Amino acid sequence: MDFLIGQEIALHQFEVRKNEREVSKLLHADFHEVGKSGRTFDYGSIVESMKAEETPDYIVHSQDYEVIKLAGGAYLLLYKSAVIDGQGRLTSFAKRSSVWIKVEDTWKLRYHQGTPCQEFQIGNE
Repeated sequence: MDFLIGQEIALHQFEVRKNEREVSKLLHADFHEVGKSGRTFDYGSIVESMKAEETPDYIVHSQDYEVIKLAGGAYLLLYKSAVIDGQGRLTSFAKRSSVWIKVEDTWKLRYHQGTPCQEFQIGNE
């Protein structure tokens, strides 16, 4: 399901996160998140949080995607992420999980969670 991985990666991009129309295409109306910080978000609060973001001086790197079919119209994505700052330093390592469900002909992110993890090397399993 490379398509779902692409959708997940799109949500890491500042240009997508700042575009409420694009975000509404990707997030389910009943979206919930437990962030790496432990904070919880619903659809409204995550959209407001994204709107308030400043242009970042970092990029989000993700790797080691595992796609698990839960049901006919539901998949679990597991992966690792890290932030690469403007000086190329790796920080903010996390294991991530996302549940994507099919709504009519569109895939929507229904649930996301980030959990801090140990450092890892980019590109390694």
